[in-house]
Amino acid sequence: MIKGFQGIIISTDDLTQLLPFYRDILGLGTQMESNGFVVLGGGQIAVGLHSEVKGKSRDPNRVIVNLSVDNCQVEYERLKGLGVKFIREPSREAQDLKIATFLDPDGNTLQLFEWV
Repeated sequence: MIKGFQGIIISTDDLTQLLPFYRDILGLGTQMESNGFVVLGGGQIAVGLHSEVKGKSRDPNRVIVNLSVDNCQVEYERLKGLGVKFIREPSREAQDLKIATFLDPDGNTLQLFEWV
């Protein structure tokens, strides 16, 4: 029986570029680090090397990582100031949801989610 969601692994061929983005720019603390693999943010997101992954994501919208924030606009401004590439500025998706969409260094899509 499936008991629930454990986390997501984002594979890369360049951990030296992807890890600082998730750890330092997004501010997800390192929970565990092993040879070529790092678990971040309380175990919900992990980044690691994978021998079958080469270059940037060819389909960045296949999997989208949603990050919960208290204030979408404030976090958008902070990340944009750190050079994060946004493809959608904060906007209402529904009456009670604000979303901003951005890319990580490998071209994977992430979103800031603010329930208002």
